[in-house]
Amino acid sequence: MEARRAAKANRPKIWSLSRRSLMNKCPRAWVLKYGFARRQGGFNQHLRNISDWSSPWRLMQRALRGVILERLKAHSEGISWIEEDLAGKIRNRMIGAMFRQKSVIEVIETRIGKPSDLRSQIDIRRIDRLVEIACYRFHALMRTKPIQDIYSGKIKRWYIFSRLEKTKLKKYQLHISPDLVWFSGSTCHLLRFTVQGVSNPGDDKKLENVAMVEWAKHQNGLPANPERYIVENLYWNNGKWKNWKERCTQRDSEDSIKMIEADMSAMIDLHYKLGLSCDLSQIPLAKSKRTCRNCGHRDTCPGGEDLNRARLEQSALEMAKSSRNRK
Repeated sequence: MEARRAAKANRPKIWSLSRRSLMNKCPRAWVLKYGFARRQGGFNQHLRNISDWSSPWRLMQRALRGVILERLKAHSEGISWIEEDLAGKIRNRMIGAMFRQKSVIEVIETRIGKPSDLRSQIDIRRIDRLVEIACYRFHALMRTKPIQDIYSGKIKRWYIFSRLEKTKLKKYQLHISPDLVWFSGSTCHLLRFTVQGVSNPGDDKKLENVAMVEWAKHQNGLPANPERYIVENLYWNNGKWKNWKERCTQRDSEDSIKMIEADMSAMIDLHYKLGLSCDLSQIPLAKSKRTCRNCGHRDTCPGGEDLNRARLEQSALEMAKSSRNRK
């Protein structure tokens, strides 16, 4: 009984775009990162660190986004920005992140008793090229709207926010804040930067963006009416920055909340599917081999070596377990 109470207390209560994306790409990776989050012990922290491992390409994207926000913050506070330091800022962020990940690979190699497949991705020589790519994207962004309008003074009321801010929805905590907010007349714009996106995002992506409106409705000084908002996503795709934007409606706002509640229900189901015995064999594997290539668990996950074979083996285990339960 105590174990069941603990399982209920530890079930997921936080929703964010990154959690949703990971759950959709690979439920097993989601469980390894968040399913053990509230359990005690050093090994669980190792699991979380391994789950946070990122390829140099992904580290470049994070560094770029960080520098973009740093540049906007400097402008808002009237702090001088030295353009010649751009490459150095990006490089330092990447090298720092790669250094922090070195210990993660050492833990993995201790567990498997051989060199990790992830080690081949750590090549300092690649940093120069990745820094060049990040600088090019940064300068291209500075020429886009609304960034150009902010620097020219055309947009006068604008604010930067942290994605770490939480918004309460019933019993859940949501990370749904925008990166940038500004006004044009009575209309309020909510924008997020996506350093790598896809053209023509589907309905799910649209509702993810609309979730920012729920955050805005909880802020002092921002409109309570969803129809006064335009939600935007400035994303890099096919060699240039593109801006997806759409005016919010009351129906969009309601559908976005329904999506979040459905996601939380799916996360809780995954949590309970893991069970008190922490049976990972019951958790679905990744939907794409591409997800496995950049996953910190690829050395120890059945799908890391051969995803198709691992799926077949998992199906066989599920059928055998189902057969035993019927008996």
